[in-house]
Amino acid sequence: MYTIHNHPEDMVEEMLAGYIAANPHLFERVPNTKAIAVKGKRDKVMVLTGGGAGCEPIYLGLTGQGMADTVVSGNIFAAPSATAILRTIKHIHHEQGIVMITGNYVGDVLNYELAVELCQYEGIEARAVFVKDDISHADKEHAEERRGICGILCVVKAAAGAAAAGLPLNEVERIAKAAADAVGTVSVTFWPGYRPETGAPLYQMLADTVELGMGFNGEPGVEKKHMPSADQLAEDILQPLIDDLQLTEEDEILLLVNGKGATSLLELYVLGNSLHRYLEHRRIKVYKTETGNFFTAPGMGGVSVTVMKFDAELKRYYCRDSYTPMYTYRDVKGEWEADG
Repeated sequence: MYTIHNHPEDMVEEMLAGYIAANPHLFERVPNTKAIAVKGKRDKVMVLTGGGAGCEPIYLGLTGQGMADTVVSGNIFAAPSATAILRTIKHIHHEQGIVMITGNYVGDVLNYELAVELCQYEGIEARAVFVKDDISHADKEHAEERRGICGILCVVKAAAGAAAAGLPLNEVERIAKAAADAVGTVSVTFWPGYRPETGAPLYQMLADTVELGMGFNGEPGVEKKHMPSADQLAEDILQPLIDDLQLTEEDEILLLVNGKGATSLLELYVLGNSLHRYLEHRRIKVYKTETGNFFTAPGMGGVSVTVMKFDAELKRYYCRDSYTPMYTYRDVKGEWEADG
């Protein structure tokens, strides 16, 4: 199939240039690296995120007002280098320290940990938090083996809220880790996506099956089956999350319904309705539902569902207003209740 590009090796650079051209009031390029930053100096702990390109809005769309202050991109589906991360940190205001948030992938872990060490040599306080929300990939006893997928958004949102509230570095790091511990995701793949450089399929799937827990790069899931009804799919997704997060009656959660790239909003809201009915049956309270495309791959069919278990502290920092060109959060629930 055809894809839009001039030269495949330039796609990430040209994506960043196009993003800034569309939002020149908000972003600037970090010189000599594939990174952008929110314009203006902010005297607070800074939040950095980043990883391989190709899964937008993760990571590019997590940067903006009340969200991450900067994003450093790798090549397509590849981690950014430690030197690129360091160069990005040195470009932004870093006197209050940096909290870096990314997914739990080998390349990202190695490069972000090295970036922390490089920052130490430069006299910069930096911490790295790795999100491990894909509960299908390993059980809780082996949580270090879990991948980071759509829960990355939740952790960035909570950490950025804590930083915007003026918390010091240790506290912002603590909130980020608490958010990472409180979040879980289950994904279902309907059909594979394609490589944006070539249009070639990312991997192969059996015909007439969907796969629960399959990774975005085709890592094996936990179950292959024929496509179930929306109600059955909701139960198949939620029950493992309820068990893993030890949700009980009257717990309050954030529910994130994510399309993997080619699933329509019509279908996502059908699933969302089934998810809400199942949670109501289990007497688990949904404080906020967010529905859309947050962690994707080009042309991929499927969904993922992320649950964050709120306590009062996480709820306070997560629910601060934020804006990026790809993602906006405004906590208007209280206003509407007051108006009513």
